[in-house]
Amino acid sequence: MAKRVEEITLGVDTCKEKLDVYHWEAEEGCQVSNDWQAIKDFLMDLQGPVRLAVEATSNYHVAVVEVALELGHMVYLVNGRQLANYRKAVNVRNKTDPLDAWLLARYLDREAASLRPFQPQSAQAQELWALLKRRALVVNTRKQIDLSFRDLHFSTQAMFSEFQRLLARIEQRLRTLVRALGWWADYQRCRSIPGVGPVNAIALTAVYHRGAFGSSDAFVAFIGFDVRIRESGKYKGQRKLTKQGEPEIRRLLWCAAHPARLYHRFDRYYRQQLDKGMTKIAARVVLARKIARIAFTLLVNQQTFKKAEVPA
Repeated sequence: MAKRVEEITLGVDTCKEKLDVYHWEAEEGCQVSNDWQAIKDFLMDLQGPVRLAVEATSNYHVAVVEVALELGHMVYLVNGRQLANYRKAVNVRNKTDPLDAWLLARYLDREAASLRPFQPQSAQAQELWALLKRRALVVNTRKQIDLSFRDLHFSTQAMFSEFQRLLARIEQRLRTLVRALGWWADYQRCRSIPGVGPVNAIALTAVYHRGAFGSSDAFVAFIGFDVRIRESGKYKGQRKLTKQGEPEIRRLLWCAAHPARLYHRFDRYYRQQLDKGMTKIAARVVLARKIARIAFTLLVNQQTFKKAEVPA
């Protein structure tokens, strides 16, 4: 009778120079140099299928994730905030790199049934996401410089012209990547929504192709526009956005919600939120979330947005 091969569960805490690894079944930890060959040698010495829980930390986790996937292992990326909350839940008071590796291994061992393995995107899709984030950095930097020089008699026109040229180059590259990935039709569907500009449409298309979403609720939750509810007995806590996921996507949708009000139905929807007692900011967030839901529906059904005529 063949001997049963047991799955190996590893927790991996990453930093620039090294990896702290905890072997859950063997109940022992070790350190591995954070370079491609050392990681490969370590993983190849393990006997049996391997699954790894890795905390996503800057770019330090990239090497171990790539090597593990190349060897056919299952990788689970864990958000740092999730791990911090899990540490509190299991009453772990200290925080060290070896302890984080142990905590990641425990998290994977106990919660694997509710976790989804990491599925890497193509190199072009990864570049598109990276450019969206870099564009956000450029926009934010430009805004900070503008605010800091606003009260001074100092010309910044030449600098802002360079910013504008850089943004134009980034946006041109983003459109090129959308075409290369075969997402142009989906981009045009998002573009048909009132208020959604070129960059907004690229972001919505990229989010849609980032994962498999079972519903518009899951799509909205991935963006971070879902509402966290805190209620217990008679206590009714304030409802707030979870703000999970990439903040730039939420910012772009927030920006799209303003020109979207030029469409009469969106403006009426916005005013309905104000009539409920919402602030202007909250009403605009609700409209932004509505745009995300519409985009998801159009992409799922492969349709374009059709404007209704203004009633007489």
